Amino acid sequence: MKKFSLFLLTIVATTTLAWCGTTPSTTYSSGSLDTFAQCLSDAGAKMFGLATCSHCQKQKALFGTSFAKINYTDCKENPTACSSFKSVPTWEFKDGTQLVGEQSFATLATKTSCALPK
Repeated sequence: MKKFSLFLLTIVATTTLAWCGTTPSTTYSSGSLDTFAQCLSDAGAKMFGLATCSHCQKQKALFGTSFAKINYTDCKENPTACSSFKSVPTWEFKDGTQLVGEQSFATLATKTSCALPK
């Protein structure tokens, strides 16, 4: 029984490590998302977050250096702009709708009619 438990634990640990080590199938080079990020801003999308928020940092990291093109407000620096939000990151769109949490490129593209990056 001990051997079986050890075997099962080894399989679970190996599978978990392999899964955690995978990266998304679509990767983008630094700056390759500039057009998409600029389109989001031009379409009225705004991201609100905090420098200390791990989910905000992950959302920013998805864009890499192209995040500089995103219309972004840090809620610590401008708390008045964020007073209606219960959590961050929050994306706000031209039509007044909001999405809370990390958003995929597909979701952002759908909300703004911006073309997905290739």
